[in-house]
Amino acid sequence: MKMIVKIGTMISILLFVLAVGYFALVRLDIIGRSRDINLFSLVPSDCIGVLESGNVNAFLNECSNLNYSRELEGSQFPGLFSFLINELNDYTSETHGLSSEMSRLLVSFHRPGTSMDQVVYFRMGMTDEQLLSDILQEYMPGNFLPKEEVYRGKTMSVYPLYHDRYLVAYTEKEFVVLSFQKRLVERVIDAQLDESSVSRDAVFTNMINKKKTQSLLRLYGKSTLLPFLDSDTECWSEFDFHLNSDVLYLMGETYAPEASDYMAKVEECLKDIPVINEEGIIVSAQKDSTVFFMNQAFDMNDGGNRTLFNECVANLAEETVFSLVTDMRKVEENPRRFKTYLPPFILNNVSSFAPFVLSVQLSLTGESLTHMWVFTYKN
Repeated sequence: MKMIVKIGTMISILLFVLAVGYFALVRLDIIGRSRDINLFSLVPSDCIGVLESGNVNAFLNECSNLNYSRELEGSQFPGLFSFLINELNDYTSETHGLSSEMSRLLVSFHRPGTSMDQVVYFRMGMTDEQLLSDILQEYMPGNFLPKEEVYRGKTMSVYPLYHDRYLVAYTEKEFVVLSFQKRLVERVIDAQLDESSVSRDAVFTNMINKKKTQSLLRLYGKSTLLPFLDSDTECWSEFDFHLNSDVLYLMGETYAPEASDYMAKVEECLKDIPVINEEGIIVSAQKDSTVFFMNQAFDMNDGGNRTLFNECVANLAEETVFSLVTDMRKVEENPRRFKTYLPPFILNNVSSFAPFVLSVQLSLTGESLTHMWVFTYKN
């Protein structure tokens, strides 16, 4: 679940990529470039997560309809919604968005997991140069010159930014890689030359191959789902993002080398989860208790005591093996109490999530562990 811990910094790099405008100064011959390059073949295998966007334009359009964007601006998502919705939309509104090539990109995340420990991989469309040139004028210092460095026969260009930061770029005919860290770009080159990328990871490849449709935003994290589950560094968990005006959904599945063994570990962990039924909080890893809470919430709503919390409880699925519903105000009052159930990123930004009711559900189906996180905005 550490991938959700990093979600803020994960998406922040997306806006960084769109802001740097590196290509306004570097003339690339993009005619004849392959649009089908497997960007995963460049991602170092020791990454802790990968963010994939199949269509940034559509994601921006959905963001513009969110009622809760202002609440999330206060979290540790540097410039996330404010930049994507306001500033970037200002640049793309007159040009009908980014090209199809640029709209598809990856971001990889690396230890120790700060906003500096990220790498961006993307294709470049012929119509994107002027857009990035315009952004460049606002976000880059004037009259800077790149410095070229060679690593294993590959040339990297190092560009100075404001505040003593540097942008490192590695380009070839089929792709472009950007990072604040030269060492991470070198790791990309290693993965490329040594054929040691994340696409060589059998569990990761199995997860990727099972996805047949593109997602506006999909996160892959090398970890288990929740803090109370046993840590397994060989596991990968995926999260598909789905947005509407009042709800943020994260849905997906966890993959392990030996699925049956991992499911057995999960079942053992669930036996230690206590049943909690308090005002604004329910936790259950027992089907009977979950069904009872659902019926209780349904009766309370039907009896005139309708609340958003009760609606969220009533909408749980009976087949879940673990359910948690809480008004995030309760978490804000006592974050330490929820350390077992919620990732650090949520706890560290609890005031930003306070305007939501959170529902978490885990389901075991055969050798599959699926999950759904639902943040419902309290208008």
